[in-house]
Amino acid sequence: MRTQGLRVIAAKEFRDHIRSRRFHILLAIFLVIATVGLIDGSVQYNKQIEDYNERLAETSDDDMMEMKPAYFGWKPSILSAFFKMSMLIVTVGIILGCAMGFDLISREKESKSLKILLSHPVYRDEVINGKALGGIAAIALAMGIVLALSFAVILIFGIVPDLDESIRILLFGGLSFLLIFSYFAIALFMSTIAKDSSNALIYTLIIFIVLSTLIPAIATNESVMNAVIGEPPEFPNMERIYYGDTFAVTSVEVSSSTDEPAETSEIDRAWEEYEEKSRAYWEKRRTFNDAVNLLSPANNYQQMAMAVTNPRLAVSIHSDGGFGSDMNDDLPESGLGILATLLGDLAKNIVALFVVPAAFFGLAWIRFMREDIR
Repeated sequence: MRTQGLRVIAAKEFRDHIRSRRFHILLAIFLVIATVGLIDGSVQYNKQIEDYNERLAETSDDDMMEMKPAYFGWKPSILSAFFKMSMLIVTVGIILGCAMGFDLISREKESKSLKILLSHPVYRDEVINGKALGGIAAIALAMGIVLALSFAVILIFGIVPDLDESIRILLFGGLSFLLIFSYFAIALFMSTIAKDSSNALIYTLIIFIVLSTLIPAIATNESVMNAVIGEPPEFPNMERIYYGDTFAVTSVEVSSSTDEPAETSEIDRAWEEYEEKSRAYWEKRRTFNDAVNLLSPANNYQQMAMAVTNPRLAVSIHSDGGFGSDMNDDLPESGLGILATLLGDLAKNIVALFVVPAAFFGLAWIRFMREDIR
């Protein structure tokens, strides 16, 4: 097994990354954002836990036995601060991944050092694999520093996460690593196909815009929706009496020569038919939206980050029943237990988070192995 050249190249790339000014700047921004976000989140968490304890103190033991947990509000979690931080990581993490990968190969081609490197007894796969491993190690180091700082900040505020929360914080770190690595792999692929670093950066930014902005815009565009899955079902012609935000159906207008109001059974049948068509339409719309958004690593990351840091909110969004309290009463108390119930709905996002970086790295590997370097 050829490992000597691989280790040397990976170690060199790792050293180059952690010594580069762009890595230092982006990591510093990363750390500032994480620190500010966690300080704000810790202050809010302490306030929420005080309110929660006051509600418990005002309730007698007998009442607590009779009431459901949702009555008191669920116990706050420090993971809510990480949920907010995930929104910032989507921006800074993507930039970090792109910045670390866009000139890995193109810079070597511009300086002719790639040709000199390949004149040594080293195989091409060792070069591309070594560069990828060096980048992966640098990204892992950056995420390790961010997580260590995160634990330090919340401990300073007197917040000690339990085992459940600690595992979910580590899962959050792993998801953030996958997001950054996804864009690192995309940038590495662009670096292999571009003639120079300027073009590689432009290609990477184009892919970034397509995946992060264009695809979500397409997935929610009404005209695209109507063209792909058709118009939503029309509301039946019913006479309605409004009571505030709700209404009651009194009759259905029918096209007959007598113009007489329809019977009650006809109203029920028309309403049931409308409800059935409406459910089918919105299910198609949700399926189309989910399928298109799977192409966006940022969307998959946000779905997973929400499930890890705020699983009750994720259950409410994925449930057809909406935000009902009865549904929350049936959920496990631990965050990991709730997360386990979501794995079926999130399986496609988990697979996509791994497939996108693997696909782009595979394309970069094939392109580099077949490239004519003179």
